[in-house]
Amino acid sequence: MNARPLIRQGAMVRPARDGDGLMAFLDPSAMSADAASVITPANLAGGLIVRSGATANRIDTTDTAVAILAANPEMDIGESFCVIVTNQVAFTITIAGGTGVTASGNLVIAANGWKILMFTKTSATTMTVVGL
Repeated sequence: MNARPLIRQGAMVRPARDGDGLMAFLDPSAMSADAASVITPANLAGGLIVRSGATANRIDTTDTAVAILAANPEMDIGESFCVIVTNQVAFTITIAGGTGVTASGNLVIAANGWKILMFTKTSATTMTVVGL
């Protein structure tokens, strides 16, 4: 997510911005630890996280807001991006916010289920993550 895709609007070409709709260029990132894990900017970059390996309910925590924003320098305050997390095991995975990331909404991913997470930049150093 280091560069915005280009959008053709009439005869003009411009970088994508908030409100342009879903652009899904998914590059799956595997997370297979049998432990609570940190969701890194690299995991988020592909737009799809495939979570496996857990043999019990787990809580995965996002990296810090500063780290996520450093990996996405093009984001303006109020802009957001979405990531799909699939849970490939028979146990729940709960998403928690790391330092500077406020978590809200339903962030429990059911066994063998999936969830869309929306990350929004709220200041130069903070974000929210909402389970949709």
